[in-house]
Amino acid sequence: AEPAARAEVIVSEAVFTWRREDYGPNARWGGPDDELLIAGASEGVQYVLDRLDGCDNNYQVTVTKIVDAPADSTFRDVKFAAVRATCDALGVTLSRPPFIDRTGAVFPD
Repeated sequence: AEPAARAEVIVSEAVFTWRREDYGPNARWGGPDDELLIAGASEGVQYVLDRLDGCDNNYQVTVTKIVDAPADSTFRDVKFAAVRATCDALGVTLSRPPFIDRTGAVFPD
């Protein structure tokens, strides 16, 4: 993340290249499920930028890696992880951060 003229979320084209290291040279990415995970990551970053209290939200944040598990990664899971990663990268704490309950990730308005 770095200061910018306007808030912007960028997703690196290499977000899933870790799969090649883990699963071998024939590992693939880019299908509809991956597009959904990318959307979750983008929304998670934007969620933080939209809620920066009392400070400039003009940051360019680049999503560099999305790590998923075949059976357990959903849009909301990735969005939640992206919120946490963005807060860490910017050194901020949201006044009403998302949390996990028995239904999954919850994102307060």
